[in-house]
Amino acid sequence: MELREAKANEAEICYQCIEDARAYHKSLGFEQWRPDYPTRETILEDIAQNMGYTFVDEQGIIGYCCIIIGDEPAYRQIEGAWKTNSPYAVIHRMAFNKKARGGGRSKKAFELIKELCLSKHIHAIRVDTQDENKVMQHILVREGFAYCGLIQFGGGPKLAYEWDS
Repeated sequence: MELREAKANEAEICYQCIEDARAYHKSLGFEQWRPDYPTRETILEDIAQNMGYTFVDEQGIIGYCCIIIGDEPAYRQIEGAWKTNSPYAVIHRMAFNKKARGGGRSKKAFELIKELCLSKHIHAIRVDTQDENKVMQHILVREGFAYCGLIQFGGGPKLAYEWDS
């Protein structure tokens, strides 16, 4: 599997990964994202700002995420404390299509994201998730992210995690 910047003509495939993840979350009994976010336009904006990334394997595009190198305004206030005060990256909208679930892909995805960030001299990564998203919480802890507290994002509280090298 590789991580590469998404192209505008791939936005629909990237959005389908979001929709597949929404259905998966719903099957687990929760909503990770509001019905009106993220949209196709959100994905196109990510791509236009060079923040949209695809996970690609022999099947083609199997996943999508937004990686922001720099400040996330929603992360400025936290009930708790971030691990670092250094420059950081943020992962948003991580999603895999329904055919790509399992098989160690999330482990490889985080390895690739860490490699990308380190190549840009970024040694901290922050991410948030819903309290109900126990699968993502498990993955984050497994990948060395520490729980740091609560932030407000997307209209409600989210669990905030940070990794540093």
